[in-house]
Amino acid sequence: MRTGLKLVLIGALLVALMVPMLMLRGLVWERQQRGLEAAADIARSGSREQHLVGPLLLVDAEETLRRTRTMREGDGPVDVFHEDVRQRRQHLIAPDTLTIDNRLTAHERRRGLFGVQIYTDQLNAGARFTLPAPPPIEGERIAHRWLGAALIVGVGDARGIQRLNLRVDGREQRVEPGSRIGFLAEGVHAPLDVSMLLAGQAMEVEIDAQIQGSRSLQWSPLAGEARVSAQADWPHPGFVGQRLPDDPSIDSAGFSATWTVSRLSSQSLQALARCEIEAGQCAAVSDAGFGVRLVDPVDRYLKTERAIKYALLLLVLVFGAVFFLEALRGVEVHPLQYGLTGIALAMFFLLLLSLSEHIGFGPAYALAASACVGLIAFYMEAVLGSRKRGMIFGLLVAGLYGLLYGLLQSEDYALLTGSLALFALLAGVMLATRRLDWRRVGQAR
Repeated sequence: MRTGLKLVLIGALLVALMVPMLMLRGLVWERQQRGLEAAADIARSGSREQHLVGPLLLVDAEETLRRTRTMREGDGPVDVFHEDVRQRRQHLIAPDTLTIDNRLTAHERRRGLFGVQIYTDQLNAGARFTLPAPPPIEGERIAHRWLGAALIVGVGDARGIQRLNLRVDGREQRVEPGSRIGFLAEGVHAPLDVSMLLAGQAMEVEIDAQIQGSRSLQWSPLAGEARVSAQADWPHPGFVGQRLPDDPSIDSAGFSATWTVSRLSSQSLQALARCEIEAGQCAAVSDAGFGVRLVDPVDRYLKTERAIKYALLLLVLVFGAVFFLEALRGVEVHPLQYGLTGIALAMFFLLLLSLSEHIGFGPAYALAASACVGLIAFYMEAVLGSRKRGMIFGLLVAGLYGLLYGLLQSEDYALLTGSLALFALLAGVMLATRRLDWRRVGQAR
């Protein structure tokens, strides 16, 4: 067969083999969605991602306004009336300082083939509030008094609260469900006695809680000065939100991280002052949020999808190797044999996907690659007419699978590694064929 025609047929085979690869990508996406649905079901039966807000102090106040009205009938004298109007107002006060320490213990909860990362957070928080002075009695305002107050703590999913103890100035407070704030959909509050509301004096608040959540934990520490620390036994954190930790420490045993927020670097207090208590949203909560996500480092679907992206390159390199063996060793390989070899390479990705759901990505990759290398080496032994050539070709394919695994494992150096490997392969081909007379390739021997 003439060389030009064979190259056209090989190119057509490569295009045709992309069809099952696209179908495999669709299958990976479908399995990913099933995994997300299973994770959502697990979270619905347990607790969702947690987002801790507060503590905040909600103060109820009543002020009396004396308003003057005048009335005149006809040409008679002007009558002056005084009317006292009572108005109830609510004030949301953020702490001057806030410290939150978290100790997370993570484990996986599974449902069938799918699972989700669950954590238990042992939380200790301390906050210092200063109650502002009441407004001055002047103008229309003739009286002002505090009616009561409540400490508010917002969470992402109240079902995850396993324990929450709250103390004010060392005294235990009763904690009730509900946040009493419109933009905090879920949370708890602790009613405070009016006698505790002393203007200008500090109020020390301590919180001891155990909270369960899934996948991620975030905080919105609305305070003048805030420090949040987290320690966990999960060695693969993903930091999210508006702030990164100051100096995180990550090793095989877990991670620790600390965030500090100063009054000068955050606009959350100003944004909180503009939020309506009954409003459904508050920019201060969303804009000030940051946290950590428990990342699955061996996400089999993500790695399989990344592997499929290299499928065309793998096929081109293997077909190129077969073609150059034809040219260098003077053997004839039928296009159908190219096609069968390509199908064997495509089967690797299907085996990888199905096996990884049961035994994990690493063992699945090794088993699928070994099976395909053995099959291709055994097949090419007959195609190339030599056991030695079949073994060499099998070693070549094994090397390509090893290179692909290295690219999948080293995300940061994948481009550099791939570039150097392709350059080395190109140099090897050019050196091996530098004396080859391409005009005679494909002619009858």
